[in-house]
Amino acid sequence: MRALLMLSVVILVMAAGLLYGTPALGQDASCFVAPAMEKTHLFVREIDQDGNPLGEVGSGWVNAGERMPVNSQTGKIVINYRLSSSDKRFKMDPTDCANGSVISVP
Repeated sequence: MRALLMLSVVILVMAAGLLYGTPALGQDASCFVAPAMEKTHLFVREIDQDGNPLGEVGSGWVNAGERMPVNSQTGKIVINYRLSSSDKRFKMDPTDCANGSVISVP
């Protein structure tokens, strides 16, 4: 009976992890966003597996050549940015944030 209870708890915990879209076991859900050409205002949101926004995981001005660290729960992010020389805002396609990768912003 005790073994059945433990098995039920393990299955429940694993199912909860799948529902929340957590990264694969052993995968670090952190990365860096780096502007390539000029000072850039970044607004980074985490998204779920369906592309729905979950919340902000980073924002602010970052100089070219510097990096903004981003920690994600799901491993998926969307980046909105604005260059210092422009008032126009740009949006990048959803991207993976994992294992300390560097995501370059034009």
